[in-house]
Amino acid sequence: MGINHLLVGHRAAAALVALALLGGCGSSAPAGRDAAVKDALLRGVGQIRGSQDRAELRGQLVRTLARLRSARGSTAAGRRGRTLAIEGFTSTLKGLDAQRDLIEKDHGNIEAAVRDAKRADRRLNKGANLLRAAGRALRLRIGTLNGH
Repeated sequence: MGINHLLVGHRAAAALVALALLGGCGSSAPAGRDAAVKDALLRGVGQIRGSQDRAELRGQLVRTLARLRSARGSTAAGRRGRTLAIEGFTSTLKGLDAQRDLIEKDHGNIEAAVRDAKRADRRLNKGANLLRAAGRALRLRIGTLNGH
């Protein structure tokens, strides 16, 4: 094995590295923009799983929704995931509001309590399903959200 053979091997390796770096340049911007949507989705999901206080969770999800609305997906999957996530967090907020109504307003009124409990369950289920769909669009696995 001569010195010329080693130089050719090093040049080929350097060329491959350069191609890999150049190939990544064009795709880093779209991934970065979709990353903002993914980050907001994952942050909101973490807030839902980690919060014990509904009022605190509501405030966190309102801020997460604001982040999602300002984020722009650069790919079709990113835009679809963003839309689904916004719908999912909006439905989850409506479910939290129904739970609040159940706790604060329905004392002694069985019919109103049942109505608000059903509404809360429907909204929270719908929100969880939409958030899982957003995750699938963005190639993320969301799983169960507080029993929903």
